[in-house]
Amino acid sequence: MGDVFRGLEAGFIATVFLVGFLFVQHALGIVPEFNLINLLMASAGAQDRPALGWGLMFMIGTVLWGLGYATVSRRMRGPHWLRGMAFGVGTWFVMMFAFLPTAGLPAFAQGMGFGIPVFALVMHLVYGAVLGASYQLLVHYLPSEVDENA
Repeated sequence: MGDVFRGLEAGFIATVFLVGFLFVQHALGIVPEFNLINLLMASAGAQDRPALGWGLMFMIGTVLWGLGYATVSRRMRGPHWLRGMAFGVGTWFVMMFAFLPTAGLPAFAQGMGFGIPVFALVMHLVYGAVLGASYQLLVHYLPSEVDENA
């Protein structure tokens, strides 16, 4: 298992970066039908509680995916940013198959065009690259007892 604390830190950094990415998406009107916070609120059954949506986003991005990356990154090859992107593809599949149906959308947003799946993939690739790069930098420049083969 990788450095769990560094995974949490990298997950938080990548999630903060993703928040900025989502603000730019919203400001530019890119795929306006895709609003991650609204989808998170819908999946939790609380459409009128944006704080819950934001909290879920940070919990998933920081804890679930940060710890997940710290756990699997040692078994992956290549630079950490690329490992993170590969991990991001995996999280995208989870979103497409498991998360979207809980938010009231069909898997892969079938019948809604290609905008949502493609934008979500780009979002997860960016998140993954930042996650992997952050993790590598944290492990390399703030080392603990874990050797990450970096």
